[in-house]
Amino acid sequence: MSATSKRDHEMTESNGLNLTSNGADLSRQVTVALSPEQYERLFFQPSAPRRGDLAKRFANPTLLGLIGFLIPYTSTILILCGFQGAIAPQSLAGLSGDYYFLGAIAMNVAGIAEFVLGNTFPMAVFIIYGSHWGSLAYTQDPIHQTTAPFAQLGGAQGAAYNSSQGFHNVSMAIASLVFLLGTMRVNLFFSFTFFGLVMLFSFIAAADFAVASATDEAGLQHVEKMLRIAGGFGFLGLISGWYLAILTACEAVGIPCPLPVLDLSSKVFPSNGKAGEAD
Repeated sequence: MSATSKRDHEMTESNGLNLTSNGADLSRQVTVALSPEQYERLFFQPSAPRRGDLAKRFANPTLLGLIGFLIPYTSTILILCGFQGAIAPQSLAGLSGDYYFLGAIAMNVAGIAEFVLGNTFPMAVFIIYGSHWGSLAYTQDPIHQTTAPFAQLGGAQGAAYNSSQGFHNVSMAIASLVFLLGTMRVNLFFSFTFFGLVMLFSFIAAADFAVASATDEAGLQHVEKMLRIAGGFGFLGLISGWYLAILTACEAVGIPCPLPVLDLSSKVFPSNGKAGEAD
């Protein structure tokens, strides 16, 4: 091998080592090259698999978490809206099985899997809402008799019991607001989902606080109206959630999906490409 060829070969090896050792820069260049649609859809998937990465060996749990959330959520919204003679909150007791198994177990399993894969935001969403479903199932399940300690305080119709439920829903509204802020740079449908959840929990809390004072027909109608409004806002999250589930399912099996995702990453707090290259 001539001296010139040997020098060229050494320079090639050196460049290859630089590309390999500088993985952050190379990853940043690939990310910048993605289209807005690809960027958004990758949010629901584990990061690009690398040799030895868990995302390469394990399944993507996001679809499990979405479907596990949407099945009991859909039934709950339809009950709140009063379809087919459903009466809230009595009809919700019939969903305890969905709350336990599809909501609590499936979503928490998906959340733990997201934790293993290093996806912080989906992990928090799945575990928080999965635990909420478990809490709701425990409360609604007659076997636990959660209203028994309030028997001398008006039972399920008293202020003491309903204030505890109202405070829980206020807390879930605040948690949903936090998650809503986290979706502002993802896509419009994801933001719609959490906006619907914020309003849903807010109006359910208002209904809870109004139960104790609903001593006549007008009061009962006011509580029913609050629940129906909650269901109406919940429909926004329901439609957006199933829309995202379709996108995620198509992505999981490689089906081309023409549905737009309305990416927000370049419109809300857009990142500075030059600043990113300087890091």
